[in-house]
Amino acid sequence: MFTENRKEQTIKNRFVWFRKWIIERQTFKTLTRDSGYSKDTLQRTFYKLLDSSPTLRIIQREGVNLRMDATYFKQFCLVAYQDNTDGYTQLIRFTDGEHYEEIKEDLLNLIKLGIQIESITTDGHKSILKAIKASLPEVKNTTLSCSYPAYVPTLALNTQST
Repeated sequence: MFTENRKEQTIKNRFVWFRKWIIERQTFKTLTRDSGYSKDTLQRTFYKLLDSSPTLRIIQREGVNLRMDATYFKQFCLVAYQDNTDGYTQLIRFTDGEHYEEIKEDLLNLIKLGIQIESITTDGHKSILKAIKASLPEVKNTTLSCSYPAYVPTLALNTQST
């Protein structure tokens, strides 16, 4: 019986090793041992996958009420920046925690991309609050109670004209 050798199917079959490299942070030494592929073959495959990665589409909006939250998984942390009005995800970051420098960079990048932030709602993690104050110096800090058992700090832009 004859089977067809298709390049796109080969790439799909090797995606499991790409996932282990990205998410589980396995080394090429481990991947070559477990997969049976050479290091060069894996690197070529990974570069093809990276070249074909989806592009992030950021919608430029005025008066965005941004909701920021981090979710921890076994291998990584996902920080999501969502428009609170409709839940549209403006940006996500895969990281190992809620770090000041990364959050500050993300907020500055959103501003550079044309997002006009009106307010930010967060769980009050110290690094997030510090990053907001550094990247948006015109914010004022207010605390609002909500239906959750804890308070959710909200940082609002000071829109009062002097």
